[in-house]
Parts: sequence; structure tokens; C-alpha cells
Amino acid sequence: MVDPESLNVPMDNPTGADAPRGDRPYTIRITILCLLIGVPVAAIGGIALYSVNSPLTATTSGSVNWSFAAVAFPLALLVAGAVLAWSVFILPVTLARRSGHVLDPQIWPMAGVLSLTALLVLAFFAGIAFNII
Repeated sequence: MVDPESLNVPMDNPTGADAPRGDRPYTIRITILCLLIGVPVAAIGGIALYSVNSPLTATTSGSVNWSFAAVAFPLALLVAGAVLAWSVFILPVTLARRSGHVLDPQIWPMAGVLSLTALLVLAFFAGIAFNII
């Protein structure tokens, strides 16, 4: 039989104060590196798809001619967004796991999202400044 007193053993670490922390400087470096990889790849993929973009055209009978070029712009946005999400959420974890490091969970997802947001805001203001938008 099981001793009832042995079931009342408290957890070793109920507060999580001694939980292992990740390597903070490595987390920041790997986040920046992954963005330096992801942003050009997303830009190249988005620009390549956007270059074949053409508007929908209507025929004289009122129907619309559908083509790949008609959906290239939304597809370019989806591809660029997917690549950026991959570079922020998946690539840092993969690189850290391969090198044997642990990402700091207090800053890893937030640092990637905030740096990506800052890049998009800067790109938006640069587009306004150079009359692109």
C-alpha cells in the first residue's frame, strides 16, 4: 500500500524562482540575426510576386478574367508575412536548439515582435517621406 504521508510531499519548486533562465545576450543576438535573414528573404519574395501583379479585367459580357497575376499582390503579402513570422518565431528557436543555447523566455518572443514592428513602422514612414505611399 501507498503511505498517505508520501503523497503530501510539496513540489520542489512551487514558485518557479529557481527556474532555468535563458541566455539573454544570445537571445538578443539571435533575434537580430534572424531578422537580418528574414527581412531580405521576405522582401525578395514579396517583390518577386508583386512584379507580376495586374488588376482584374472585365470582359464586355460582364465577367471577370481571373489569372495568377490578379491575386499576386495578396499572395505577396501572405508570403512576406509568413517569412517574417518564421524569422521571428521559428528560426531563433531552431538555431538556439542546434547550438545548445536556451532562449530567454522573458524577452525572446517580445524582442522579435517589437523589433519587427519597429522595422515596419520605419518602412511606413520612409515610404511616406519618399512619396511611395
